[in-house]
Amino acid sequence: MTNSSIIAVAGKGGAGKTVITALIAMILKDVSGLRLLLIDGDPSTSHLARILGLRVEQTLEDVRKNVIKVADEGDEEEKIETVKSLDYHLLEALVEDKGFNLLALGTPESPGCFCPANTLLRDAIETLSKNFDITIVDCEAGLEQINRKVVRSVNKLLIVTDPTLRGLQTAEAIRKTADKYTHHQESGLIINRIRSPDEASKIIKRAEEISLRVLGTVPEDENITKLDILGKPITEIPSSAPSLKAMKKICEKIKF
Repeated sequence: MTNSSIIAVAGKGGAGKTVITALIAMILKDVSGLRLLLIDGDPSTSHLARILGLRVEQTLEDVRKNVIKVADEGDEEEKIETVKSLDYHLLEALVEDKGFNLLALGTPESPGCFCPANTLLRDAIETLSKNFDITIVDCEAGLEQINRKVVRSVNKLLIVTDPTLRGLQTAEAIRKTADKYTHHQESGLIINRIRSPDEASKIIKRAEEISLRVLGTVPEDENITKLDILGKPITEIPSSAPSLKAMKKICEKIKF
């Protein structure tokens, strides 16, 4: 395990990358002395915080709006102080839970491009990660945050797909884009929502044909579905749950 490791979890929409991120967090948070930071990088909804049962009081977007307000309305001294204390404001936005901290990107109120929010997210990742052993970024679905170098500093890239051809095509595109725009040294594919051994073998074969390194498969798990329907956090998933067991095996392959 190395210091200040940054891991990006990416994939197409609906593949289950947020659930995978949450399961990894649950596994790592029990490692004694490990400083773990989770970043919910989805600008539309804070699903990661929701499924972990956390309440977000302040988002990264709130920090950005405050900086803009001071820049527009504050005097010169206030502007200088705001810039100097940006790290403090980022730390203030963290949600603390047993075993990890979480920062949510939040939703920009103004219409149009998410570029300003993504720029601050990139800076927050690179700034805050220095205070933690492992930072895991649950990326926005698709290629946007990789294309715009939001996660340029990542060490490891975990790509989540469902057992569909479109999912694999997106995974391949993410891997190729990350090769251009990030500093990752390692990448791997997690195939989620597998319904049978036969389905698993077929999708693994397809992944290997396009040179995607498969870390493992995670079965469709009714425990996750039930918790979601009941509005309960994934932290209440039983230790016997097949998805959790599968992720523990996958985590053993990832050199955090």
